[in-house]
Amino acid sequence: MRVSRVGALAIGLLCLAILLVVVLRFRTPHSPVATAESPMVTQSQGHLVVREGSPLEKRLIIQEVASVSRGHGLMLPAQVMTEPDRQVNVYAPVTGRITGVSVHLGQKVHRGQVLATIAAGDLDQAWADDTRARAALDFARRAYARAQGVQAIGGNAVKDLESARNDLAQAQAEAERTQRRLQVLGARPGYSAQGQAPLVSPVDGVVSMTTMAPGENITDPTAIQMTVLDLSEVWVAAAIPQDSLAQISDGNVLSVSFDEFPGRTCSGRVVSFDPALHPDTRRVNAYIACPNTDGALRPGMFVDATLNVPQGSDVIIPKTALLMNNDQVSVFVEVAPRTFQRRDIVISYDEGDSVRVLKGLSAGERIVTSGAILLNDD
Repeated sequence: MRVSRVGALAIGLLCLAILLVVVLRFRTPHSPVATAESPMVTQSQGHLVVREGSPLEKRLIIQEVASVSRGHGLMLPAQVMTEPDRQVNVYAPVTGRITGVSVHLGQKVHRGQVLATIAAGDLDQAWADDTRARAALDFARRAYARAQGVQAIGGNAVKDLESARNDLAQAQAEAERTQRRLQVLGARPGYSAQGQAPLVSPVDGVVSMTTMAPGENITDPTAIQMTVLDLSEVWVAAAIPQDSLAQISDGNVLSVSFDEFPGRTCSGRVVSFDPALHPDTRRVNAYIACPNTDGALRPGMFVDATLNVPQGSDVIIPKTALLMNNDQVSVFVEVAPRTFQRRDIVISYDEGDSVRVLKGLSAGERIVTSGAILLNDD
């Protein structure tokens, strides 16, 4: 029993000696001392300096501030209308009785097509005058030819030849006058026998108004008999309110969409503005020309229009660069490599994923666009 206690004591002393050796080894002055790692962000003269090669530096995205010119879309009520120079009023070339009407309201017509016929005494007189004038011209030509022949053989005086030449010139002038008169009255071959004047369409289009009926008498040649609309191209009139007129210039672009025809749009520069405000609406119409070869767009249709209003260049930055502190907005500006300064800015919130900077930044400066919150928390 005594021997066992001595062995246990020896074992305990051995373990204590080993532990002491281990402790002394780690406390020897020749072992290296672990150094503390320097912080990722330090402050210097009011600036934040990020340690080179640190994980924070790799998470910061820095971009240059850009100046962008953006337009502002002004939503406007609009309406389809006929172009002023494509709405043609048709007048009767003569007074007289309407003998026939060949078209009806809404019918498509072509240039030169006969719309109606009018029995006119003036046209009968014009045809008779033209017949006499052509006969007189033929007689004057033959008389002048005889006078030239007689003069050639010396059997005629010079004054006789000059008289024949004068008669020929007068006959030519009269014949030209009667021809022009027939043209003014709208005379056409095939209608002279009946003494009828055809009323013809001056353009391709659609009959939008007519007051003609067979048997009626036309007594006023200045009265409109029909209106033909050329709808191959139409105008869209967008009403601009008075308080938006200051934003309007010659470079405005008007875009139009048509709810009745999904996918159909029209866009282009404004071709004309009204010179004055409409007194009942206090608005000015802006006009854009839209192709309409299929005739689907009809005058009077209501449509939606957007007027692009050019604006000056603005500083635009992404919303990810913003740091919010109550009502104050700020960003981190890179003033030197890996050196940043917080700066308060004033912004506009209506630019989608980006914001317009009204005050505090200039184009060309570099800001933190991603990871700024890490600097903010530090």
